[in-house]
Amino acid sequence: MTAGHIQDFACFTDFDKELICHWKVAAQTNCSKEFQLWYSKETSSVSNMCVPENEKDSLRCTCTIYPDYFVSGLTYILTLQFNGTVMWNYSVTPALVVKPRAPKNLVIEETENGNFNLSWEESYSSSSLLSGQPVIYEVKYWRKQHPTEISVKAINYQAKSFEITASSLKRGYDYIASLRCNYTDYPAYWSEWSEEVEFRYEYRVKAEDILQMAVPTSCILIVAGSVICYFCVTK
Repeated sequence: MTAGHIQDFACFTDFDKELICHWKVAAQTNCSKEFQLWYSKETSSVSNMCVPENEKDSLRCTCTIYPDYFVSGLTYILTLQFNGTVMWNYSVTPALVVKPRAPKNLVIEETENGNFNLSWEESYSSSSLLSGQPVIYEVKYWRKQHPTEISVKAINYQAKSFEITASSLKRGYDYIASLRCNYTDYPAYWSEWSEEVEFRYEYRVKAEDILQMAVPTSCILIVAGSVICYFCVTK
């Protein structure tokens, strides 16, 4: 890729505070010195400039725009310049490229029935456009020692908790769980996976385990007792 050549220009927004645009560039590109991203509302002639920054791998430029507000019909006209030369024209409607923030404050607790209850909070305040909107979640969890064996469960209803059943776990192992979300009225992107929480499914003798052991043991004792009584009677 030559200097000034861009690929994969795209934008997404949390639909609350920021609109982020990024594009691939050649190695050694200095994003803040070589590029400028100009933006304006479709209904306005006033343009503002966003100064991009290099991402960690230096192979992508990222520009973060902080709009005054978000509404469903808002569209931005974007112009990308390289050393003063227009390289790209683009229009973006934030409502069509929503990538929500991941759920936060995950907590997991063992319940009385031996299952594990995972709970969380929405990452938007009550004043946000996304607060209270229909949302679906995906929960994933896996044994810490076997990170490739992942269980993924869909939650297709309004919820702030999910019960991981003990029957889907193996005793004596540490587990890790995470969560992501998608707002069904703004379905362009799933959020990133949330912070992880860790829990352990311990070895514990439960009532059903005792019952499972007691029944065959009782049968054996009854049979043994019957045999002993039989021999005693015959003698």
